[in-house]
Amino acid sequence: MKIKAVLFDLDGVVFDTEHHYTMFWSEIGKQYFPNKKDFASIIKGHSLTDILQEQFSDYKKDWQEIENSLYEMEKSMVFPYIEGVEEFILKLQKIGIRTCLVTSSDEIKMRTVLSSRPEIKKYFPNMVIATDVEHAKPAPDCYLLGAKKCEVTPEECIVFEDSFAGIQAGKSAGMKVIALSTTNAPESLIGKADKIIPDFKNTDISIINF
Repeated sequence: MKIKAVLFDLDGVVFDTEHHYTMFWSEIGKQYFPNKKDFASIIKGHSLTDILQEQFSDYKKDWQEIENSLYEMEKSMVFPYIEGVEEFILKLQKIGIRTCLVTSSDEIKMRTVLSSRPEIKKYFPNMVIATDVEHAKPAPDCYLLGAKKCEVTPEECIVFEDSFAGIQAGKSAGMKVIALSTTNAPESLIGKADKIIPDFKNTDISIINF
């Protein structure tokens, strides 16, 4: 089937920012769960709401403090693009492929992003954020909504993701998924994604053909 839309996750796919979150959640994990290994990896790709509800149910009194710390960290972040992603998106748009941003980020984070990188609206006329869906990744809701916003069927979409939760969301939506090994080692993505790439440098748009 002809691909009509490409759906992109944000951190680790469009922006090279995952290391900031890894450091932040690793420190939070050490503070609250010193015996839990790789806490930052466990929650990667999940929305903040789900992280708090699923991981910090015994620390509800600290939710606001954790949120505030995260937002303060994001305010000081820069948002460098993953190598080659801008050119890749423009090539897609040039041949009529629709593009959509599908992220677990909330409204506060997205205001920071749009303030820092207003041109992202050009790359993504369609956007889905955490508050747009009832169930966040790894549920397929966000990618199904992305397809709907692009006015295409799920089978006509390709997803670019970096987290296990995001890959699962895309696959559960009935879409082919191309994983970037920006967050997880390439060997850990084998069998989960349909294709694996390190970034978009020298990546031809023919990669979306299956």
